[in-house]
Amino acid sequence: MLNEIQRVEDWELLAQFAQAYRSLSDSLMEQIALHRSQAMVLCKLFVHDGLTQSEIAQQLSVQGATVTDMLQRMEEAGLVTRHRDPEDNRLVRVFLTPSGQEKERFIMEQFLNLESAVFANFSDSERVFLRQFLNRTLENMNRR
Repeated sequence: MLNEIQRVEDWELLAQFAQAYRSLSDSLMEQIALHRSQAMVLCKLFVHDGLTQSEIAQQLSVQGATVTDMLQRMEEAGLVTRHRDPEDNRLVRVFLTPSGQEKERFIMEQFLNLESAVFANFSDSERVFLRQFLNRTLENMNRR
């Protein structure tokens, strides 16, 4: 069983990791004048174009109003368009524009570079274990 000092060290390590990863991600996004959450929206839409605003909010674990504000800024920047769903007028679907697709490709290139640097000394099996541990950790945090 872990003692109190080890538990504090774990907390500090997770906090340092989160801060370092956030800082690296932010520095990459500054190069293309996007916030990290906007980049995540573009990447999600690249995979599933036409998500609803509520689906985006759920996948990013943020409030709907936050997504609405973010999408408004992204639409003004010409990265996305929003259209009412023809089958259910209550839903607003979000689509990438050609400019948004171009920006997403650059984001993906940047994040692949980041991923290569972060996991440089990891074997494939270590990455699988890390992914499992992180998913379990996120599940635990989301239950709270």
